[in-house]
Parts: sequence; C-alpha cells; structure tokens
Amino acid sequence: MKKLLLIGCGQIGSALARDLTEFEVHVWPHDIDDLTLDALREIAPDAIVNAAGKTDLAWCEANAREAVRSNLEAPVRLYERILNADRPTRFIHFSSGCVWDGPYTKDGQPFTPDIPPTPSSLYSWTKAAADAMLFGIDPKHIAILRPRQVYSENQHPRNSLVKLQKYPKLIDTPNSLSSIAVIEKTVRYVLGSEHDWSGIWNVYDRDITTPFKIGEMLAAEGLREKPQRISKAELDAFHKPKRVDTVLFDERFEQTIQPEDVHAQLTRAIAELIKTSQIS
Repeated sequence: MKKLLLIGCGQIGSALARDLTEFEVHVWPHDIDDLTLDALREIAPDAIVNAAGKTDLAWCEANAREAVRSNLEAPVRLYERILNADRPTRFIHFSSGCVWDGPYTKDGQPFTPDIPPTPSSLYSWTKAAADAMLFGIDPKHIAILRPRQVYSENQHPRNSLVKLQKYPKLIDTPNSLSSIAVIEKTVRYVLGSEHDWSGIWNVYDRDITTPFKIGEMLAAEGLREKPQRISKAELDAFHKPKRVDTVLFDERFEQTIQPEDVHAQLTRAIAELIKTSQIS
C-alpha cells in the first residue's frame, strides 16, 4: 500500500482523505510552511498531494500578502523541501481552471493546458504564478491539476451546488464544472500511472452548462427558488473582484480519464444533496 501525504482539509482534501482508501493516507491539516524537511523524512510518503490554498476571491483581494504566501510561495518552498528529502516522491498540486478569463479564447475555443493563463484576479494570478514556478523547478516530476467550479453531493460551503442555492440572480454563461468524482478518478490515475502522468491536466466533466441552468435544476428539486437570469455585464458591474467564466478542454485528459457527462453527474449529485438535506 502506497503512503500518501495529503495537505489541506478543504472540499477537495477532505473528499480525497475519505475516499482514497487504497492508500495509506496521512493528512497534514496545518500550514504548508510548517511541514518541515524533518517531518517529510519522518512520514516518508510515496506521493504528496497539495490540496491546500486560499480560494475565496474577495478574501484574497483583502488579504493579498497572505494569499500570495499561501497559494504561491508556500507550495514552491514545499517542493524545494521535497527535493531535499532524499527519496523520490510524486507530487500533485491543485491549481485552478480560473487562471483563464473566458468563457472561451479570442478564437472562440475552449482553454487547453498549453494556453498561457490570463488571470483576472489576485487569486488567479497566485495560482498561475505557482504553476509556472513549480514547473521552473522540475517540469518532469510534477502533476498540476486544474479543476473548475468543484461540486459534489456533500454539504460543504465551497461546493458549487451549495453556493448556487444562495444567489437569487444567476448568469447564463457557458462554464466547465468539475465533480469530486472526476477529480478523484484523475488523482488515482496520476498516482498509479508509470508513464504520462506529469504536466498540466485540465480536470472537468464532459460538456458544459451554466450557473442559471444549474439554478433551475436545484429549483426543480426544491433546493432553492427559481433563479432570475442576469447578464454577465450586469454581474460584473457589482461583483468585485470580477467573476471568471471558463470552458476547458484537454485531449489527453479526455482520452485517458474519459470523464462522464456533466448533466448526468449533476443529476446524481443533486439527488444525493436532497438526501443529506433531509437527514440534516
């Protein structure tokens, strides 16, 4: 059984800690900078997954220095310690599909991993800069995963389905979404593959939807009132920092992971959300 060191206890980290039962999982719930070289050597993991970071856009703008430290500086320092730990360790770092401001490129195409980031907020900038600096250290032995609008059946405050129950007005703009299920499938592949595992992966459910359409799905199941449609321009006029819309594509990901359709995944996740809502 491979030993996995998992950093971070947010939506993604807590799900991985619960579900990756085929690994001996050691959770590091503290700050990344507190994970010393001695601690790394004592744990001696076969792989490290960094799912820690500050993700709230407004919080990052209001706490810029800490956002830069947490999302950019600390992961880079961590990987430098990993290289000094005297043993081979596979490293997976969670970035974000929000490094691009779309929903599409200027040519009307989805964003692929090789397209340079176009960050529109401090949060997006910290994630894109961390990716570049990590690859500057060791491009062949790091996997960077870029999910987008993460959701699941869990009652977690960062769950996109939970957040979309709160807003009376929603935009009808195309977006990619990433279920916890497809994230876990990708992590399992990257941890277990002997070849073609490193580099940047866009991680998402196949096909696209919009916040408004998800709001309608939630309303149809009694989880919220029917949403009002708002234009992107109207949203940008009052939502600061700017909200990003992004559609992702990744040929390697599509062929290797074979993600499920977002509409089927949303239907299942919402059905499970109803059950957990009734229990609570």
